[in-house]
Amino acid sequence: MTKKIRIENADTSHHNVKVTVQRKNASGEWEDVPAEAVDINTPTQLTEKYIHSHQRLVVEEIAPAA
Repeated sequence: MTKKIRIENADTSHHNVKVTVQRKNASGEWEDVPAEAVDINTPTQLTEKYIHSHQRLVVEEIAPAA
């Protein structure tokens, strides 16, 4: 089943968020899809991506540069 997922930057901190799309290759291993990566850098910024049995999302916080 394919599901549409919505991810929002819901606060005002200076920490940014990166959403990476990963797909399974022919060997069944997860690989990043760089063209579909999204940085969420401003409050209320939103992205919508799909997940299914061969695609997943990785959401990670990116600390600000010192």
